[in-house]
Amino acid sequence: MRHYETVFIIQPEISEEDYKGVVKKFGDLLEKQKGTTIRVEEWGTQRLAYRLGKFDKGAYVLLNYCGESGITAELGRGLKLDDRVLLFQTVKLADDVDPEELLLKEMEGRKKGVTEAEPGQAGVESGQEKRVASEEEVKGDV
Repeated sequence: MRHYETVFIIQPEISEEDYKGVVKKFGDLLEKQKGTTIRVEEWGTQRLAYRLGKFDKGAYVLLNYCGESGITAELGRGLKLDDRVLLFQTVKLADDVDPEELLLKEMEGRKKGVTEAEPGQAGVESGQEKRVASEEEVKGDV
């Protein structure tokens, strides 16, 4: 199986229910095409680099999955036909992978990330320091 990653942007003004429905719709589409979903990340609503139609913000979603070569065409067709999806991009990460192995690595990564995040109060502090630095830059103090 091949390993793919697709990022798509959903209209920001749809309801939470519709948003969850869009994410579920494309997850189900992958399963219907005999694909394996490795990870789904919802990055939230962010400002776009440029306007897409009348929108200057969008809700970003990342799908990381495995499947045969035709799965991207089917997913792309579904994304193009859904009016709630503003834009999408698919990237092939690898040609021949074992989905079970990727799932195990993903689970290990999540466990490791949780373990590192607990004592990582410094991670929160460093994020706050970055935010303060950017505020100072905006004020012109730097």
